[in-house]
Amino acid sequence: MLNNVIKNRLKILFTLSIFLLQSHSALAQKTDIVVLLNGDKMTGEIKSLQTGLLNFKTDNMGTVKIEWIKIDKIWTDKIYEIELVNGRTYYGTIEPDSIKGKLLVKEVSKDTRLFIKDIVKITRIKESFWDILNGYVQLGFSFTRASQIAQLSLGFNGKYRTKAFFAELNANSVITTTKAERTSRKQDIFLTYYRFLENRWFWAGLIGAEENTELGIQLRTSLGGGGGLDIIQTNRNVLSTLLGVSLNREWYTDSTEAKNNIEGLVSGNYELFIYDRPKVHFQTSVKIFPGLTDFGRVRSNLESSLDWEIFLDFYWALSFYLTYDNKPASTGSETDYRFETSIRYEL
Repeated sequence: MLNNVIKNRLKILFTLSIFLLQSHSALAQKTDIVVLLNGDKMTGEIKSLQTGLLNFKTDNMGTVKIEWIKIDKIWTDKIYEIELVNGRTYYGTIEPDSIKGKLLVKEVSKDTRLFIKDIVKITRIKESFWDILNGYVQLGFSFTRASQIAQLSLGFNGKYRTKAFFAELNANSVITTTKAERTSRKQDIFLTYYRFLENRWFWAGLIGAEENTELGIQLRTSLGGGGGLDIIQTNRNVLSTLLGVSLNREWYTDSTEAKNNIEGLVSGNYELFIYDRPKVHFQTSVKIFPGLTDFGRVRSNLESSLDWEIFLDFYWALSFYLTYDNKPASTGSETDYRFETSIRYEL
């Protein structure tokens, strides 16, 4: 009797499992369609459009990246947020328009015709964490026998984006050893949060920690924020600026006493994307911290990078950074700069 009950319940459980698997399979069907200018047609799932690349997930080829300027038509019955170069946003499904070079966004109460060339971002309204997470890891190493100088560099970048906000985690470590001098370390980790506003405006907050023995900084923790604007936003380049305030606490290599500071924050960032093979990505950013409590002190950071695709998702990266502090610790230098080369893998 008991065995029959167990068997019946197992049958019910098995039937429900099959039903749920079939339901999940049906829900996960990839029914979006993309047609390229050369006539090629692809069926899959639109994940997002960012920096001129449409992330399109297929069953046979995995997730492929398609240049936006090479797309002719799109069909999807899922709800997306579509953002234009001028910052205006629309919500709805997407289908081809009768006019070539345009797409039709079908909203709840109206239909809107948009030029394909004016669309710079497409974000799925409902996405899983892994669908909207991307970034890279990189590794570099060099050794010169004559001078006995060895350098190891590690880097990580993770980005998470939704229609309302964008979060980015950056971590970098550069360790240099020589036979004659002490080991030099430049290490940092920063989490930045951007909240999108109307007409390309945003506000941002950041928190992080860094070490730079060349400047005499054993540890600097920072907390800051401000408002900014995407001045230029196209599928080829982005230019943004930010103005705010930063609070930090510093520990020096020549002293056990910590120091608190309040600083202004002025920053700018420019990115250029070239997707004709080989893919190239250039980025440069500058941050200036004028002292408010320590009036007269000025710190600045300049970082530039050039990524050149070697083969699928693997890049050769050339980086340069320059750090300046007009009032460094007694054992530190005013400037620290370094060229780095490494191999980068995009997640």
